[in-house]
Amino acid sequence: MSTSALTEIRTQEQWVLHRLEGFYAIDNRLEVLRAVLEGKTTVSLRILDWFVTNYAKMNNISYISKSGKHVIIYLLYKSHLKAYSKKMFDPFCRWNRIDFHGMSTTVGQLNFFAWVMEDGILDYILEHRDEIHADMESRMGASTGKEDKSSGTRKKRHELSHSATKSLKRHSVNVTVSFT
Repeated sequence: MSTSALTEIRTQEQWVLHRLEGFYAIDNRLEVLRAVLEGKTTVSLRILDWFVTNYAKMNNISYISKSGKHVIIYLLYKSHLKAYSKKMFDPFCRWNRIDFHGMSTTVGQLNFFAWVMEDGILDYILEHRDEIHADMESRMGASTGKEDKSSGTRKKRHELSHSATKSLKRHSVNVTVSFT
């Protein structure tokens, strides 16, 4: 990898981190992040990840956020992944750790949680936590036993959640058009 490529990566991380500094300075966002990361809420990183990657995909979860934005969670998650890559948008603390206001985290984790808080996804998960957890337990329980005991080979990977976005769903959304 050339030094210019490393500079670009560092620059992107610095740009995202600069934006996130402003985001977490508002209200109690830093305290909410700290509570989730330290396990002081009923929402775990595992449930968060399950929700955006499987539950929202299978059930095509959408709602109108407090800001009036129509949120289709799985599609937004995929578009954020495409825009940032897994390294820069990840609920888990993988890759290069940084110290952020006394917490050991990554830019990707901070970026993921900013999205989760900004679009009201954390509120949705808190409200529906039991349903999401039950779904995760039932579908993960069905896929246990990674090795076939008789032959000693691993089972092939398969998609846990069939996408509800591959079908049609009508969303009623109010739209205001103004001409100036």
